[in-house]
Formats: sequence, C-alpha cells, structure tokens
Amino acid sequence: VQRLRTLGGAMAGVEIASESGMYEVLTADAYVLAMGSFSTQLARDAGVPLDIYPAKGYSATLPVLDESKAPSVSLTDDEYKLVFSRFGDRMRIAGTAELNGYDLSLNPARCKAIVQRALDVFPGMSRPELATFWAGLRPATPGNVPYIGRSRLEGLYLNTGHGTLGWTHGCGSGRALAELMSGRQPEVDFEFCGYTRRGATVATGPAMAH
Repeated sequence: VQRLRTLGGAMAGVEIASESGMYEVLTADAYVLAMGSFSTQLARDAGVPLDIYPAKGYSATLPVLDESKAPSVSLTDDEYKLVFSRFGDRMRIAGTAELNGYDLSLNPARCKAIVQRALDVFPGMSRPELATFWAGLRPATPGNVPYIGRSRLEGLYLNTGHGTLGWTHGCGSGRALAELMSGRQPEVDFEFCGYTRRGATVATGPAMAH
C-alpha cells in the first residue's frame, strides 16, 4: 500500500504497488485501515492523525530438547512480562517493549536476557545457543486503547492500535467493525471508550471510538 487517495473529505481509492513494480488503484465502497504500526503515516497523509507509536517486541524460539522440562500450555511470566507459547517441539518466548522508532535490528543484550530468563524458569528445556530471534513492532497508543470505528474521513474505518493484544482482540474487533460498517449495532457497547486524543479522528454517530 503506497497511499490513501482522498477527494473532498472522502476516500477515493488506495494506491498499491507490487514488488515487481506493478501499480494499481483499488476502489471500494468502504476501506479499513488495519496496518498496525504502519497505519500512522498512511492516515496522517490522508489528514487523519493517529497517536500510534511502534513499540518493538522481541521473541526467542528454542527447540524443546526435554519434554518433561517444558510447559505444554501458554504461560505468562508476570514479573518479567514474558509470554511462553508452545509450538509442537518448539518454545517461543516473547516480550519487552523498546521505543526506538521503526528500527527492527536486534539488541543482543535483550535477546540474551529473554533466553536466560526462559532457561532459569525451565532449566534443561533447551540450550541458549540454539535460539533464533525475531523482532516486530506493536502499534502502541498512549492509553493502550485501540482505534476501532469510523474515521473523520468519509469511507475510511479504523481497526488499529491494539498494542500487545492484536491476536487477542483481532477477531472481536473485526466482527464489531463489520457490524458497524453494515449499519448494525455491535454486541458490545464501545461508547465508554470516548475519544480524548489531540486531533479527534472518530466521526460522530453510532460508531466505536477510541
């Protein structure tokens, strides 16, 4: 996605380009901006400011070498803010929040700390030298409340800014937004969220807000 096209305060299309260089403009009756941390620039260029900042999170994936020493269910280490998720014969440990723009480089100290904590909690589960690492950007908002609903740009809906809870909230927020776009009232009342950000982006009417 290259750009959101607008005309007269309304959406007019989405410019896309493929890796092979093919360029196209897609048009629709309605559009949903759901690009996580990368929603901000597209929305800003279209005149819809969003208070979203990328919070880099890390994950370490280890092969499980001893089944008896590894958990078989997802666990949360509340002290260190790490989540342990089992994927067959692998264990993934995710956590941390680094505010460093859109930089996806790996900090060796953070990588080491995640693995060390994992093996402190589950000694003998694996070996540190076998870990593989990854980093991604969580779309964080100041109040940890996502943007879900209509924007002030006619035809543009928002479903972004879920922070660390993208997988948790994804299905529910997607369903609720689909109901709103179809003129129905969602099962859950989101009016309590209100909208207090500088440069309000959510239109008035029966829609969810931040």
